[in-house]
Amino acid sequence: MIRRFYTLLIFSICIFVNHSYSQWVNSYTFNPAQSLQVIKFYDQNTGYCSAPVYGSQYNIHKTTNAGLNWIDQTAGYTGMRFMGIWIVSPDTVYICGNYGIIIKTVNGGNNWTTLTQIDSTAQDWGIQFMNSNTGFVCGSYGKVLKTTNGGLNWNLNYSAPNQNFLSYIDFINANTAYIAGSGVVLKTTDGGAGWIQQTPAFVNFEVMNQIQFFNELTGYGVSNTSNGRFFKTTNGGNNWDITSISPNGALMGEYFLNANTGYACGWNGVIIYTTDAGSTWTAQSSGLSEILTCISFTNSLTGYVTTWYGHVLKTTNGGLSFVNKISTEIPDEFKLNQNYPNPFNPSTKIEFSLPLTKGVGGMDNNVTISVFDITGKQVATLINEPLAPGKYEVTFNANGISSGLYFYKLTAGDFSETKRMILLK
Repeated sequence: MIRRFYTLLIFSICIFVNHSYSQWVNSYTFNPAQSLQVIKFYDQNTGYCSAPVYGSQYNIHKTTNAGLNWIDQTAGYTGMRFMGIWIVSPDTVYICGNYGIIIKTVNGGNNWTTLTQIDSTAQDWGIQFMNSNTGFVCGSYGKVLKTTNGGLNWNLNYSAPNQNFLSYIDFINANTAYIAGSGVVLKTTDGGAGWIQQTPAFVNFEVMNQIQFFNELTGYGVSNTSNGRFFKTTNGGNNWDITSISPNGALMGEYFLNANTGYACGWNGVIIYTTDAGSTWTAQSSGLSEILTCISFTNSLTGYVTTWYGHVLKTTNGGLSFVNKISTEIPDEFKLNQNYPNPFNPSTKIEFSLPLTKGVGGMDNNVTISVFDITGKQVATLINEPLAPGKYEVTFNANGISSGLYFYKLTAGDFSETKRMILLK
């Protein structure tokens, strides 16, 4: 029966599910290692991240080339931990952090100005601006601050009773917003004039680290419990469905591309994703075992993850496999190896070699590995980026696609080679 099915795979035309797979690559490592706290992008190229560099004032970092390089910036604070970033424009950025400090730049970070320090014992975790003038900050002691003049003045907007701290704020529109925190979710429907406490079934010391809404009714959150709990509401927070989705530890961040497709990251190198609004989750490979602190996407394919030891991971096609450089030895020629195992279920590894050749402008050649079904339809792009000479291995995870005969093709400069592989479930 197995031999018959194997034959049918080769000689029959099948219908396959169209699905994309790609990798998380360690695109940048800060030296010295830094516990990166947060990363935000304004567009495809411009983003900011932050980490406390002990003994140094250069604890803000900016990229203008999609994370290829990061420029160190300073606001004049040594070893400062900033936890919240909001980018109004590439030039106008607000950042909040320890000691109740809120800073602002209007020239892309060339200069930073301290706006306020209402409480030097406070930690400000979440920040969001509704427009260039009106913004909110939330943090320790359950306090919410508000400005209506671009941060020149801040007033206490709300103080949640008996709350240790508030961690994240998400405005859906000018009137409706949610704030997540330690054992509480806050909601406003009047632009912050009043806040209503919601009480999902938190366990002791549980913190909802992040919250994200798509309309006034549907929203998601992730928490710091040891089994990484996921919170979901479809009625504006009146009720919350809670499931444990990360047995490997706490979840630190989430990013949903739409109401169905989202990602979460956390302890022990965990990256998971869902395509059905959190009903099921699939693990992705980060290649790391440390704490992943924050996740952010610039479009449906390109995303970034920051880590506790100063790495910035990047995917350019949804993060659904991992590419690893297995040797720094420079090969003499291009080579695409047969995948192994083959047949496979559900994942297989593909090794390839890149010699010392240069592309346009002397840059490394752009390398693509694409997967096609038996009809010639492209169903996956495993790699699509410049890679330095060396030997590499990419893992193709075929969860979610049907059994069948597939072809994978390596293209680099003028070189091209194609091989066959069989997914047998």
